[in-house]
Amino acid sequence: MRRVPPWPLTVSAAVLLVLIGYPVAMLGLQSVWPRIYDGRFDGFLDAYKQLLTTPGLGQMLVNSLRWAGATTVLAWALGIPCGYLLARTDLKMRWLARLSLLIPIMTPPYVMALSYVLLMQPSGLADQALGTLPGAVRSLFFSFWGITLVMALASYAYVALAVEAALRAIPSRLEDAAVLLGASRRRVWATVVIPLLLPAILNAGLLVFLDALSNFGVPAILGPRSNILLLPAEIYYLVTSWPVNLPLATALSSLLLLMALLGVGFNRVVLRQTFTRGGRASAITRQKLGTVGQVLGWGFFVGLFSLSVAAPFVAMILTSLIEGWTAEGPVYNLTHYRAIFEAGSRGRGALVTSLWLSLVAAVGCTALGALAAYALARYRHWATTALDGLALLPRVLPKIVVAVALILAWNAPWIQVRVYGTVWILVIAYLALYLSDSLRLGSAGMGQVPQRLELAAQSLGAGRGRTLRTVVWPLLRASLVAAWATTFVTCLRDLVASVMLLPAGVDTIGSFIFNQFDQGDLGQSMAMATLGVLLGIGVLLAVMPLRGRDR
Repeated sequence: MRRVPPWPLTVSAAVLLVLIGYPVAMLGLQSVWPRIYDGRFDGFLDAYKQLLTTPGLGQMLVNSLRWAGATTVLAWALGIPCGYLLARTDLKMRWLARLSLLIPIMTPPYVMALSYVLLMQPSGLADQALGTLPGAVRSLFFSFWGITLVMALASYAYVALAVEAALRAIPSRLEDAAVLLGASRRRVWATVVIPLLLPAILNAGLLVFLDALSNFGVPAILGPRSNILLLPAEIYYLVTSWPVNLPLATALSSLLLLMALLGVGFNRVVLRQTFTRGGRASAITRQKLGTVGQVLGWGFFVGLFSLSVAAPFVAMILTSLIEGWTAEGPVYNLTHYRAIFEAGSRGRGALVTSLWLSLVAAVGCTALGALAAYALARYRHWATTALDGLALLPRVLPKIVVAVALILAWNAPWIQVRVYGTVWILVIAYLALYLSDSLRLGSAGMGQVPQRLELAAQSLGAGRGRTLRTVVWPLLRASLVAAWATTFVTCLRDLVASVMLLPAGVDTIGSFIFNQFDQGDLGQSMAMATLGVLLGIGVLLAVMPLRGRDR
């Protein structure tokens, strides 16, 4: 084993250390010593002491944990049956049902929250279409359970797709062996299927839990309307409202980080006690649903599609087309779209800024992710452990915590190059937040590239560069295209980094939607939201191979 790490390991670890390690370290130091930027080490733990004396923070912490937990449970309740119907039944047109799960994933949760506000608020679209909603229905929506429902509708598809993939991968010979030994169908599920399925359920649940715990848009939009305060929204207001209370924001961010890490640790402890050995998947015997079962199965998917896609999309599109109201009803036209595309408008500037930022970040994340994935797959070195740990951090860190950490890191007095306060801080933020997604897809692709192919090419005289170009790249291309498209769409819909880090006078799609809605310009806000969703769907359809029918 070489003492000096190979250059792919060195470069990958150095980049992740600058992007993630350094900001997180500054967050921890600032929360412990609030005046460390002034070279002073007094005030030790003052920010944490302020946590204990600030009214309402304890309830806010409880609310955040309850909300993330309730969202996870509801996402399980909605997603697990979907995954089962797709993987283990003869549900007709499964490809269409699966497609219905992809649209909520591509829709930003904050857009769904804004759309539901337009639907459910007094004199909103639901009142216009159905008459005045019952007070009990409106009160239930603008409550803890309404916020939970919106977040679960934005997240359940992750659970469904994870459960479907896990059920497809379980070797049917294990179930067949249990049946031959006399086990009933219920016992087969209890002793064979569920233990093998549990890791997928827990990992998907952890993803939903962390996403809810760190989500800023839904709590900021629905929380005040429901009189429920949650940590991410409070951190945002502490950083962006005058007087700025950065020490308390860093302490709250550290607390949010601790809760996320505890969730990851709990998940790992449970998984270690779970039987997870599988094997090569074999042909699946699908349960026949019959006519009634087909109707009920499709009724379940149609109901979820109506709540997660149809209702919010109708509200979003109708609002974007309403210019005004007359005695006869709303006046529909394309005024808000024309205003966005007008030369010199804020909306047009936001579109252009988001497009080039997303393009730069997607290229950077894909290139760095591919390099890190190659280093992790091909080298065994002490630096590999450090690289793996750094790569894991963005996947578990709440995004608003990363945003606060980046403010501290790039606004420090020893940073000579002015980055904070410019649009380039957002490029750094996108790389820090979404590099791990590209690395995950790159690692999956590297798993399909046998090292013996590289060794064979080198034994025939090909250099490392030619080997990478002619052997590794063709086999890795599909994964890298998927990584680029995923990162591009994710950056395009970003909200947290945009509202926290963008300099004054600059907008992205996310910040434009949020600010216009907050200022009461609902038409332009929803017009931009519609354009953002269509752009994301268009990019994915353009670069991803369409999935054919199930065989």
